Amino acid sequence: MRSADEIRQRIEKLEAAYDRHDPPTSEMEEEAEVAILRAIEELEWVLEEHDEDSGFTT
Repeated sequence: MRSADEIRQRIEKLEAAYDRHDPPTSEMEEEAEVAILRAIEELEWVLEEHDEDSGFTT
């Protein structure tokens, strides 16, 4: 399992990729944007679950 720091770095990379393609100019970019947003949401959910399980607070 990845550490919280590794996950947060991944979120930052995904957000940067999202920003580079906003607004999408093609159907392919739009699909990529949806995938990126889903990944960000899933990673944030994992971090929240990890924080609750370990008692870690930010």
